[in-house]
Amino acid sequence: MARILFVEDETAVLETLKRFFTKEGYQAYGAQSLSEALELSERYPPDLVVLDVMLNEGPEPESNGFAVCKALRDTDYKGPVIFLTARTTEEDKLSGFELGADDYVTKPFSLKELQARAAAVLRRSGGARSLYRFGDIEVDLDNYVIRHPDGEERLSNKEQELLRYLIEHRDTVLPRGELLTGIWRYSPNVTTRTVDTHILNVRKKLRDSATNPRFIETLHGVGYRFIGVEG
Repeated sequence: MARILFVEDETAVLETLKRFFTKEGYQAYGAQSLSEALELSERYPPDLVVLDVMLNEGPEPESNGFAVCKALRDTDYKGPVIFLTARTTEEDKLSGFELGADDYVTKPFSLKELQARAAAVLRRSGGARSLYRFGDIEVDLDNYVIRHPDGEERLSNKEQELLRYLIEHRDTVLPRGELLTGIWRYSPNVTTRTVDTHILNVRKKLRDSATNPRFIETLHGVGYRFIGVEG
């Protein structure tokens, strides 16, 4: 389970982020200042830090998001950083990237967009989960394998991407258009059976049933939802 440290001085925003990412299967911690961020990062070393650029910004700039990023980089933290910002100037972005930022998310943003960005940078950094167990089935995404008690099934590249996306967004209804965009980079308005065909293939390899699903639930006319329970 990846651990994310959110640094955001608006209490309501921070609580929303923590609640959403906890529900999505992450360990989510929150800090509202530079000192709190350093304390939490030492106590619970994060796999990812998400920073608000405008954090506590005032006449003294040493407590803003850039300063927090620099302070974390001056410790032993080498993991990815995502900046949340209402600023879009090239100068601000360059400042962040020079400090080691991995991505920028511009406010206002959707929680799903931020979760997708977080999953992407965690994957690139090796911090994303890749091994899951659902009862007697093991899903090994690094090795493109689903293991059963009596054998294993190999996943194609797109089947692996699709299954990862479904698991990382578990218990969330995913419209076909979102899957087309997120996995195949198609326009969500494209008419194709690609998603349904790949869902069928993944179901077969999970030995799942469309009529009595353990893992992938169909919401007719809407999309799909991963409902597998770890254990």
